[in-house]
Amino acid sequence: MIKNLKTTIILASTLLLCACSSGIKNNVTRFHHLPPVTGQTIEVISIDPTLQQSIEFRAYAQLIGSKLGNVGFHPPENGASQYIAEIGYGIGPIGNTVIDNDNSGVSFGMGVGSGGRRSSTSLGLGISTSFGSSEPVVPYVSRLTMNIIDLSTGQRLYEGHVESINKNPNLAQIMPYMVDALFQNFPGESGKTETIKINTN
Repeated sequence: MIKNLKTTIILASTLLLCACSSGIKNNVTRFHHLPPVTGQTIEVISIDPTLQQSIEFRAYAQLIGSKLGNVGFHPPENGASQYIAEIGYGIGPIGNTVIDNDNSGVSFGMGVGSGGRRSSTSLGLGISTSFGSSEPVVPYVSRLTMNIIDLSTGQRLYEGHVESINKNPNLAQIMPYMVDALFQNFPGESGKTETIKINTN
């Protein structure tokens, strides 16, 4: 019960921040033992081989490839690359939680109830705004994963994960902000999760 309560409070707090903020907040976690980047060649591929030729994947691969170039990697020109950067991504609604369709004022309510002979407990979360439309909007969580692998050894050198909770169900619009967050202070501190806000203005 306490665990569920803590999870709900964290989710509510995150949604409040998303609704009141002019930027995109991203939770970024990185693990790595990446050697210094000194011009190693790298190719961006999809974790899911069936997406390798998709136009959507190519658009995201171009974004990530540009960032990899900015931190010192080079694209392969002839022959195989030294490293690969495999990426995965997705988006989905967060359960039955809803938020208001206007972000000018936000409040949330939480209820706890129990009943029955088995003492089962239910936990409810409601979020509303004080102005604007009352039409409910389902919040979405967008995810991005990038792994860097040394092809000569098969060793994974870097794992990066990004999650962003917001009202936008369009992953293509959220992806540039998640990529920016992933590459802030690249490769980042290993074993640490940090919240990185990317301004949308």
